[in-house]
Amino acid sequence: MRPNQWIKLRTFSHGQFSDIHRLLKQKRQDKHTISLCLPALNESFTIGRIIRRLKEALHDRIPLIDEIMVIDSGSTDGTQEICRKSGVRVYQDDEILPEMGNLRGKGENLWKSLYIAKGDIILWLDTDIRNMEEHFVTGLIGPLLYNRDISFVKGFYRRPIQIGNKISATGGGRVTEILVKPFFNVLFPQLALFHQPLSGEYAGRRDLLERLPFFTGYGVETGLLIDIENRFGLSCMAQVDLKVRIHRNQDLNSLRKMSFGILQVLLTRAEQQGKLVLMDSLRTQFLSILKNEFNEYELNLTDIHDIERPPMILSESYQKKRQLAEEDLILLDEVQKKRSYPFVSVSPLLDTKLIELNGKASGKKEALGQISALLTDQKIVSDYTRLLYEFSKRESTMSTAIGGGIAIPHVLSSIIQRLKIVVFRQKTGIAFNSLDGQPVNLIFAVVCPITRRQHYLQILANLAMILKDEKIRHRLLTAKTSEDFIGIFRKSEVLKRFERELRTVES
Repeated sequence: MRPNQWIKLRTFSHGQFSDIHRLLKQKRQDKHTISLCLPALNESFTIGRIIRRLKEALHDRIPLIDEIMVIDSGSTDGTQEICRKSGVRVYQDDEILPEMGNLRGKGENLWKSLYIAKGDIILWLDTDIRNMEEHFVTGLIGPLLYNRDISFVKGFYRRPIQIGNKISATGGGRVTEILVKPFFNVLFPQLALFHQPLSGEYAGRRDLLERLPFFTGYGVETGLLIDIENRFGLSCMAQVDLKVRIHRNQDLNSLRKMSFGILQVLLTRAEQQGKLVLMDSLRTQFLSILKNEFNEYELNLTDIHDIERPPMILSESYQKKRQLAEEDLILLDEVQKKRSYPFVSVSPLLDTKLIELNGKASGKKEALGQISALLTDQKIVSDYTRLLYEFSKRESTMSTAIGGGIAIPHVLSSIIQRLKIVVFRQKTGIAFNSLDGQPVNLIFAVVCPITRRQHYLQILANLAMILKDEKIRHRLLTAKTSEDFIGIFRKSEVLKRFERELRTVES
């Protein structure tokens, strides 16, 4: 998506989503659940009003939000007591996933809230906001409810700043304007489209957020933006004008430390993406010069180090809680990097009778229906209705669209006679709830009897690995016949096997 196009199609105003009853209707129609998570540390001055305002309007009176929770980092000013009296659940950060340890920071709270929250849409708001209104919530979740191609929404606003007793209408967001935006313009120009990349108000779909690493400290917002754009593309992201945000402005000493932490994340990700080369490891000690009680200058060192939490979906506790089996996770890059699957040949499972290169389906359900009918006609499956149900059940747990126009729906069942793959190609694209927001052009549907589960998992892992290659996808999309299609896939498979063996030898 081109920058000008993105600005037009992915930049909204909160007023476009002001009809709460319409939002509620859309939420119920699509069977969404929404969790509002509030990270907190000593926010007794503002958090009570925030909770009362949002709970009364969007939870009690109109149930747009299904749950409100506070993740607290050990407040000592009565924050926790205020929250409990307001009728919301409070979680202490060190009590969540204790086996993973506890790392202080806002990013740690956000990461851990993914484990606790029940919703498939997660909304985060900072808790130092003095002018919190309902449109902070409706503006952020509106694009997610109305457009399935959008998976992540950032807020932006005008930020007044108070200096002494004077309040200026603009001037807030100093770290954003002086550090992050210039850095983005130089090395991540596509992210310079975001008005306020460091805003603490954003929402996303669980199936995207659970696949992302989280930095534990100041750099969490920067890291999320870079990682989402890099892995899923700009088109799945959006921003919403929330009008004005009034909050506690931090002093310059605090902003210096914040900038130091964010700069570490920016440089780390830039090097990992090959945009620059660091000749030395990054320092984690922030040096400042202070005057002591004797009016003498002395050095002060503060350790500032954002630690990177792995994607939540890699946590065994999370997998167990969400009842995710290996079959659900097999297509994910995160899981394949953690677990090693042997290379097995996929091409012998392709059959010209099971390849449709000129598919015509109005959507995901119809495409899966045609695939199920083809498998039933070829006597590979004994029960069409049951197979379609199993395909749909898998999709409701986690979309099998892996990005790049590819989907790999799969079923392991006793109704299946043989391990086979159906190819369904539709050049116009099918909406498939892909995290990158792109339509699917190639469907590889894998079906397998339960007696061959291990081979089934290996086939899925290798199929996903092969189809991640953009050049291979292009060749498959241009194949003229089923025989050509199988030939292209077989040659691509041999090449991938050779590349993998070469990497093994080199390592």
